[in-house]
Amino acid sequence: MKSGNISPKATIMDLYGNTSVTAVIDLPAHFDSLIENLPVHHPYTAEKFIKLHTLYSFYTAFLPPKRASLVFESMKGNLGHSVHNRLGIMASSISTDKTLKYCRKCFEEDRTRWGEPYWHRVHQIPGVYICPIHKTSLSRSRSLPMNRHEFLSASCEDCHQDTKGNNGDTEEVFIQNVPSAWDDAVSKITVLLEEQGLSTKYLMLVGNVDKLLNSSYPNRTMEWFSNHYVERLKEMGLANVHGHVRQVEFRREFLNYYGEPFLEVMQSSVSERDDNWLNAIVRKHRKTFHPIRHLLLMQFLGISLDDLFMQEPVYQPFGSSPWLCLNPAADHYLQPVVQDLRIRYDSKIKRPIGTFACSCGFIYARKGPDTNEDDKYRIGRIKALGSVWEHKLGELLQGNLSLREIARRLRVDVNTVKKYADLAQRNHQAISPAVPVDLRKRQRQAWFDLVRQNEKKSRTELRQMNKALYTWLYRNDKSWLMQHSPKPTRVTTKNSRVDWGRRDDEILALVQTEVMRILTSDGKPERISISRIGKRIGYLPLLEKHLDKMPQTKSFLEAVKESVHDFQMRRINWAIQEIEREGLDLQWWRIVRKAGIRGEVAEQLREDFETQM
Repeated sequence: MKSGNISPKATIMDLYGNTSVTAVIDLPAHFDSLIENLPVHHPYTAEKFIKLHTLYSFYTAFLPPKRASLVFESMKGNLGHSVHNRLGIMASSISTDKTLKYCRKCFEEDRTRWGEPYWHRVHQIPGVYICPIHKTSLSRSRSLPMNRHEFLSASCEDCHQDTKGNNGDTEEVFIQNVPSAWDDAVSKITVLLEEQGLSTKYLMLVGNVDKLLNSSYPNRTMEWFSNHYVERLKEMGLANVHGHVRQVEFRREFLNYYGEPFLEVMQSSVSERDDNWLNAIVRKHRKTFHPIRHLLLMQFLGISLDDLFMQEPVYQPFGSSPWLCLNPAADHYLQPVVQDLRIRYDSKIKRPIGTFACSCGFIYARKGPDTNEDDKYRIGRIKALGSVWEHKLGELLQGNLSLREIARRLRVDVNTVKKYADLAQRNHQAISPAVPVDLRKRQRQAWFDLVRQNEKKSRTELRQMNKALYTWLYRNDKSWLMQHSPKPTRVTTKNSRVDWGRRDDEILALVQTEVMRILTSDGKPERISISRIGKRIGYLPLLEKHLDKMPQTKSFLEAVKESVHDFQMRRINWAIQEIEREGLDLQWWRIVRKAGIRGEVAEQLREDFETQM
């Protein structure tokens, strides 16, 4: 709509009934006043203007409901000056360009379709350097005028215009400013997309920006998003089941995914400091983060916008309940009937371990997380076979099957079959059919004869002499067989006495060397404890079980081992030396951060430290 006004303030007065309203690109306000000044019977509402024609949907997407509502009410009313502060834009390290951007192809299509072009919202988002529709680089308009009350239309004068070339043909002339940081970013992103194969990742990012603008996702709490991120990090092995993120590996994987040059262009570089934005965004906090950074992290984690906003953040490294029963002896074999799953985190392999317990008594465990469909059929270790499995074993043992065939059918090794068959017989379980008395007598007599004729042979040697007889008795008359077989001879070994005096001298030398190494190390301090020293010298069991037999070593360790408080004070002194070496001011917050001490402990240490000074 053209006003025909030659004065910007006249236009402001017509629209808002007030000449003090400022023209704002991203998050304008005074929409209630605008609605009041529109012609009667118009179809517009303040909500429609804000959500469909401003950047409100983008900037408030990751805000909690209450704060998003405050921003909305501020934009409806005359509190436009508070909007950017409430969103955290003013304090953000992601800056916005001061000029409007446009896509040349969109410009021409708009002019053909509507008679004139207009500014597209998605083109004004920081970090968006290409058009999500045409996949071409955006161009900058001329600089905004000094008059902050002037609204600029997407005219040829501000974007581009048709002029006559030297040969008389019409040519397009683009009016650009002197190169700016934005122009440099466009050049860099173009090179990165062409040379480093980031096109797919960047186009996905820009597509998500556009989707945020044009969708209406419910606002969630800050914990909602951080929980989503941490749960996904658990599945990726970058956090344990308790939610503790392995920050160093997390940062490394994130940088490997995007590359530092790309993150620099997106104004989202990740420093090595502990308080960088990537570390902070996955912790519990009350701080807001720029939507671009949420989108960068979400894409790295493989979470879609729909899942991020609509699905509860639940840790499911083994999928959702119910799970498969992998007991081949059960009627419900390979059926999803298992309801009981317990998950623990293995700190050594840095992966979750799931233990699945079925009502049939079969319990198995495996490492997670599941990465494909075949993983749910995998057993890492069987913890219990259960009564159903044992009953099936009894049935198979009654048949004319070899132990190897039984093991194959029950999907275990032969030794497992032997073990449970023996156990069943010891417990007087009926795992074999009734044996005729005459047959049993004949087999026993045959074994008597074999033993009597070979009195000096061991049971193993007798078994080799008549494998069939031994196997029959083992399966059908094991208790009698064990009682009437040669007893195993016990091998005695000579007890070599330990020279504990000499051992004490040797271990003491190792302990003293290791303690000195810890105390003189240039790295972050380590606590001197018996367990740490034992692990470092490779004699932890010796120190744990026989330290009393080594009085010199025991006396030295008792003298040098540190209490928690002593160790923390040593860390404080180390931190002070490091801060002085770096040339920084000695402030208590900086000391405890460097020492890695937080909370109430830090305050207590401050009192102790000042007392000693």
